[in-house]
Amino acid sequence: MLDRSYLRAQHLTLLEYWNGLEAGGGLPSRAAVNPLDLPRLLKNIGLVDVVQEVGGICRYRYRLVGTQLSHIAGADFTDRWLSDIKSGEYVAFLQGLYTECVDRKAPVFSRTTMQYSDDRKLEADRLVLPLATDGENVDMLLISTLFRSSSMTFGLKPFHSDDIVRMEESLRLAASVLDSTD
Repeated sequence: MLDRSYLRAQHLTLLEYWNGLEAGGGLPSRAAVNPLDLPRLLKNIGLVDVVQEVGGICRYRYRLVGTQLSHIAGADFTDRWLSDIKSGEYVAFLQGLYTECVDRKAPVFSRTTMQYSDDRKLEADRLVLPLATDGENVDMLLISTLFRSSSMTFGLKPFHSDDIVRMEESLRLAASVLDSTD
Protein backbone atom coordinates (compact mmCIF):
# COMPACT_ATOMS: atom_id res chain seq x y z
CA MET A 1 0.00 0.00 0.00
CA LEU A 2 1.25 3.50 -0.80
CA ASP A 3 1.16 5.44 2.47
CA ARG A 4 -0.42 8.74 1.47
CA SER A 5 0.58 10.49 4.71
CA TYR A 6 3.99 11.29 3.18
CA LEU A 7 2.56 12.84 0.01
CA ARG A 8 2.16 16.58 -0.43
CA ALA A 9 -1.17 17.98 -1.65
CA GLN A 10 -0.14 18.17 -5.32
CA HIS A 11 0.97 14.54 -5.31
CA LEU A 12 -2.22 13.44 -3.58
CA THR A 13 -4.25 15.24 -6.25
CA LEU A 14 -2.26 13.59 -9.05
CA LEU A 15 -2.49 10.13 -7.45
CA GLU A 16 -6.26 10.48 -7.02
CA TYR A 17 -6.57 11.65 -10.63
CA TRP A 18 -4.52 8.66 -11.87
CA ASN A 19 -6.59 6.26 -9.75
CA GLY A 20 -9.77 7.71 -11.26
CA LEU A 21 -8.76 7.26 -14.90
CA GLU A 22 -10.91 4.75 -16.77
CA ALA A 23 -8.71 1.78 -17.55
CA GLY A 24 -11.10 -1.16 -17.92
CA GLY A 25 -9.46 -2.99 -15.02
CA GLY A 26 -5.89 -2.36 -16.16
CA LEU A 27 -3.45 0.52 -16.03
CA PRO A 28 -4.56 3.82 -17.56
CA SER A 29 -3.08 4.87 -20.90
CA ARG A 30 -1.52 8.16 -21.94
CA ALA A 31 -4.66 8.82 -23.99
CA ALA A 32 -6.71 8.84 -20.78
CA VAL A 33 -4.63 11.70 -19.32
CA ASN A 34 -6.08 15.10 -20.16
CA PRO A 35 -3.71 17.97 -19.29
CA LEU A 36 -6.70 20.30 -18.99
CA ASP A 37 -7.73 18.30 -15.92
CA LEU A 38 -4.46 19.22 -14.17
CA PRO A 39 -3.72 22.90 -14.94
CA ARG A 40 -2.18 23.73 -11.54
CA LEU A 41 0.06 20.65 -11.61
CA LEU A 42 1.42 20.88 -15.16
CA LYS A 43 4.59 22.81 -14.34
CA ASN A 44 5.81 19.92 -12.16
CA ILE A 45 4.74 17.06 -14.42
CA GLY A 46 6.58 15.11 -17.07
CA LEU A 47 5.90 12.21 -19.39
CA VAL A 48 8.62 9.62 -19.89
CA ASP A 49 8.60 7.06 -22.71
CA VAL A 50 9.54 3.54 -21.62
CA VAL A 51 11.45 1.75 -24.39
CA GLN A 52 12.08 -1.97 -23.91
CA GLU A 53 15.51 -2.93 -25.22
CA VAL A 54 16.76 -6.41 -26.10
CA GLY A 55 17.25 -8.39 -22.91
CA GLY A 56 14.41 -6.65 -21.09
CA ILE A 57 16.37 -3.53 -20.16
CA CYS A 58 14.39 -0.30 -20.29
CA ARG A 59 15.55 3.03 -21.63
CA TYR A 60 13.74 6.23 -20.74
CA ARG A 61 13.12 9.26 -22.94
CA TYR A 62 11.57 12.46 -21.66
CA ARG A 63 8.57 13.11 -23.89
CA LEU A 64 7.34 16.19 -22.01
CA VAL A 65 8.92 18.17 -19.19
CA GLY A 66 7.05 20.74 -17.09
CA THR A 67 8.35 24.29 -16.93
CA GLN A 68 9.24 24.13 -13.23
CA LEU A 69 11.27 20.95 -13.79
CA SER A 70 13.17 22.60 -16.65
CA HIS A 71 13.68 25.79 -14.66
CA ILE A 72 15.15 24.02 -11.62
CA ALA A 73 17.40 21.85 -13.82
CA GLY A 74 18.48 24.84 -15.90
CA ALA A 75 17.60 23.07 -19.17
CA ASP A 76 14.67 21.64 -21.05
CA PHE A 77 15.30 17.94 -21.58
CA THR A 78 12.18 17.22 -23.63
CA ASP A 79 12.88 14.54 -26.29
CA ARG A 80 16.17 13.54 -24.66
CA TRP A 81 17.19 10.20 -23.20
CA LEU A 82 17.76 9.94 -19.46
CA SER A 83 21.19 8.42 -20.07
CA ASP A 84 22.19 11.37 -22.29
CA ILE A 85 21.32 14.16 -19.86
CA LYS A 86 22.15 12.81 -16.42
CA SER A 87 25.26 11.09 -15.15
CA GLY A 88 26.69 9.04 -12.31
CA GLU A 89 24.79 8.25 -9.14
CA TYR A 90 21.86 10.45 -10.17
CA VAL A 91 21.15 8.63 -13.45
CA ALA A 92 21.45 5.28 -11.65
CA PHE A 93 18.95 6.49 -9.04
CA LEU A 94 16.39 7.69 -11.61
CA GLN A 95 16.87 4.56 -13.74
CA GLY A 96 16.17 2.43 -10.66
CA LEU A 97 13.15 4.49 -9.62
CA TYR A 98 11.58 4.36 -13.09
CA THR A 99 12.36 0.65 -13.48
CA GLU A 100 10.73 -0.13 -10.13
CA CYS A 101 7.54 1.58 -11.32
CA VAL A 102 7.64 -0.35 -14.62
CA ASP A 103 8.29 -3.69 -12.91
CA ARG A 104 5.66 -3.21 -10.20
CA LYS A 105 3.13 -1.67 -12.62
CA ALA A 106 2.21 0.58 -9.72
CA PRO A 107 2.93 4.03 -8.23
CA VAL A 108 6.31 4.70 -6.63
CA PHE A 109 7.17 7.67 -4.41
CA SER A 110 10.66 8.81 -3.43
CA ARG A 111 12.12 11.60 -1.31
CA THR A 112 15.75 12.54 -1.85
CA THR A 113 18.09 15.23 -0.62
CA MET A 114 20.94 16.34 -2.85
CA GLN A 115 23.97 18.28 -1.70
CA TYR A 116 25.60 20.40 -4.40
CA SER A 117 29.23 21.44 -4.82
CA ASP A 118 28.37 25.03 -3.81
CA ASP A 119 26.82 23.81 -0.48
CA ARG A 120 23.22 24.22 -1.65
CA LYS A 121 20.77 21.47 -0.76
CA LEU A 122 17.69 20.48 -2.69
CA GLU A 123 14.98 18.11 -1.52
CA ALA A 124 12.90 16.43 -4.22
CA ASP A 125 9.69 14.47 -3.76
CA ARG A 126 8.98 12.32 -6.83
CA LEU A 127 5.79 10.49 -7.69
CA VAL A 128 6.06 8.07 -10.63
CA LEU A 129 2.86 6.63 -12.11
CA PRO A 130 2.69 3.91 -14.78
CA LEU A 131 0.72 4.26 -18.02
CA ALA A 132 0.07 1.44 -20.48
CA THR A 133 -1.48 1.67 -23.95
CA ASP A 134 -2.70 -1.94 -23.66
CA GLY A 135 -3.62 -1.64 -19.97
CA GLU A 136 -0.86 -4.05 -18.93
CA ASN A 137 2.60 -3.31 -20.34
CA VAL A 138 3.97 -0.01 -19.06
CA ASP A 139 5.09 2.11 -22.01
CA MET A 140 5.03 5.55 -20.41
CA LEU A 141 5.47 7.12 -16.99
CA LEU A 142 3.62 10.12 -15.62
CA ILE A 143 6.08 11.79 -13.25
CA SER A 144 5.76 14.68 -10.84
CA THR A 145 8.60 16.25 -8.91
CA LEU A 146 8.14 18.81 -6.14
CA PHE A 147 11.14 20.66 -4.75
CA ARG A 148 12.13 22.27 -1.46
CA SER A 149 15.26 24.22 -0.66
CA SER A 150 16.37 26.69 1.97
CA SER A 151 18.90 28.15 -0.48
CA MET A 152 18.52 31.89 -1.06
CA THR A 153 19.15 31.22 -4.77
CA PHE A 154 16.34 28.65 -5.08
CA GLY A 155 14.69 29.26 -8.41
CA LEU A 156 17.40 31.69 -9.50
CA LYS A 157 20.38 29.41 -10.01
CA PRO A 158 19.86 26.00 -11.64
CA PHE A 159 20.57 22.76 -9.80
CA HIS A 160 22.67 20.78 -12.32
CA SER A 161 22.88 17.04 -11.73
CA ASP A 162 26.62 17.10 -12.54
CA ASP A 163 27.15 19.32 -9.46
CA ILE A 164 25.71 16.81 -6.98
CA VAL A 165 28.34 15.77 -4.46
CA ARG A 166 26.09 13.70 -2.21
CA MET A 167 22.66 12.24 -2.62
CA GLU A 168 20.52 10.50 -0.03
CA GLU A 169 17.18 8.84 -0.50
CA SER A 170 15.35 9.11 2.81
CA LEU A 171 12.09 7.50 1.75
CA ARG A 172 10.77 5.19 -0.96
CA LEU A 173 7.21 3.92 -1.03
CA ALA A 174 5.67 1.61 -3.59
CA ALA A 175 2.26 0.08 -4.07
CA SER A 176 1.17 -3.01 -5.87
CA VAL A 177 -1.32 -2.43 -8.65
CA LEU A 178 -3.95 -4.18 -6.54
CA ASP A 179 -3.71 -1.83 -3.58
CA SER A 180 -2.82 1.49 -5.23
CA THR A 181 -6.29 2.83 -4.52
CA ASP A 182 -6.08 2.20 -0.74
